[in-house]
Amino acid sequence: MRLTRLFSLSLVLLASAGCSTTQQVTLAKSEFSKPISTVAQVSADGNSPQMDTNLETAVAKEGLPLKAKLPAGTRTSKEVDALVSYVDVWRWDIIMYMKNLTVKIHDADTGDLLAIGEWSDSALHGFRDAKLVMNGLVAEVFAKIKASTKPSK
Repeated sequence: MRLTRLFSLSLVLLASAGCSTTQQVTLAKSEFSKPISTVAQVSADGNSPQMDTNLETAVAKEGLPLKAKLPAGTRTSKEVDALVSYVDVWRWDIIMYMKNLTVKIHDADTGDLLAIGEWSDSALHGFRDAKLVMNGLVAEVFAKIKASTKPSK
């Protein structure tokens, strides 16, 4: 009886740990002097129209409509304050599911990395909604950037 309980508890703990996701946002600088008010997406090989739309929607929810998309490899732009790009990794298990998502924000003037957000599904993935994941990750990235932006004097 005791062995059965221990086995059952172990299965529950394994299943709950296996269904978790991780999300981390890292600021490249501890303080920013210029607020971000305009953004452009930098295309990357393998980006899909649906994920591009998810990014556009997520950035628009932050009050930052995306300007015209820039070609892959663009490092700077005088037209916007920041450049945003993403890399998504998909896997197959009965249906396609997103395994990882990375969103990067660069200063458009200098090309310097401002922040990077990383989301990863667990080994026992949960078929997460890519739009919701993008929304959550972009919201956290911009919230941290905004919180670290000091008004210019």
